[in-house]
Amino acid sequence: MKLKVAVIDSGVNQKDSLLKDKEIESLYYTGGKFQSCLISSNMHGTEVVKVLLHEAPDIGLLSVRVLQEDNRCMISAVLKALRYCIDKQVQVINLSLGSCGAGSRRLEEMKKLCDEAEEKGIAVFAANHNIPGKVSYPANFNNVIGINTSEQPDHYCSVSYKDKMVEFSENMVFIPDDSHCVIRKGNSYLCPFIVGLFCQYANGRTIQTELMDGFMRFLDRFAKKQNIHKIFFNKSEIQELQELDGKRILYFADEWDYNNQHIFQIYEKRSVISWCFREIYKKDVRQMEEIFSNADIFFVGALSNEFMYDNAQYLHRLIEFVAKKGIEILMVFPVLNTFDRMHLADELGSNIKSIYK
Repeated sequence: MKLKVAVIDSGVNQKDSLLKDKEIESLYYTGGKFQSCLISSNMHGTEVVKVLLHEAPDIGLLSVRVLQEDNRCMISAVLKALRYCIDKQVQVINLSLGSCGAGSRRLEEMKKLCDEAEEKGIAVFAANHNIPGKVSYPANFNNVIGINTSEQPDHYCSVSYKDKMVEFSENMVFIPDDSHCVIRKGNSYLCPFIVGLFCQYANGRTIQTELMDGFMRFLDRFAKKQNIHKIFFNKSEIQELQELDGKRILYFADEWDYNNQHIFQIYEKRSVISWCFREIYKKDVRQMEEIFSNADIFFVGALSNEFMYDNAQYLHRLIEFVAKKGIEILMVFPVLNTFDRMHLADELGSNIKSIYK
């Protein structure tokens, strides 16, 4: 049975080509009740859902629109949405939003709803404010897993059991799309990234305190440098770049556009790199064996979105083939989601890194 995840946000545009065949119930609150809502011109919720579905494609979704065009809303709308989601018995709630200025009475109402969600086995995740040091709720309630970006990062990712807070050193997230490249910055996009990881971790199990505690331990292990180093490339760490010095790199990109030329030139200064798309794309195993025989790193460049989505299964097989040969894989965009990369990296003992989340 699929996990039912509620996304309380700006609604979802279900005419988006990547969402039109997905299992999404879309609602908004008006006239004292919740009504159907198939289209939203505010793309925030649509992009949040895309990140979530990239990380956890096999879930059911309830989208509840509360945010207006300016990404603001009344705190009462969030409270009504929380009440509705609890009554609908969803299993996970994603809140890529929060309140910094609500009065104590409203915050008390919100805390009671989060307490009730916890008692009923509903996992609540919320984004903290993007301004460092500015506290928002419900992300900072002790029964909500908050997602934050650290002001002074010591690690790429860190986990606080006491505060139930997950912090990253940066919050640049790839938004799946079939026509153009989108990178967004903000905790609101990190939140569905972590929710998707949780859905994969839960894998149909009943959500209860023990499972949430286990997930925090899972995230703590995930955040350890020796583990996260296998699946993410930390752009701000000089050691990551130095590890490429003198390496033989095969660069795979379907278009030789400005982005790929720029990336290629950066690594050309410190490694032996060659563009290999025509030599690899849909070639037989014998030809593949030959071209990879002298490679240290397979670099999946800035693929066009059309290519990524038309060739999703092919790319998965290609990456698995390369990983089995013990060749490190570095990709600009997360062609494979985080959980799949973790699984393959552990199974095959190879690094399968993405620059963007």
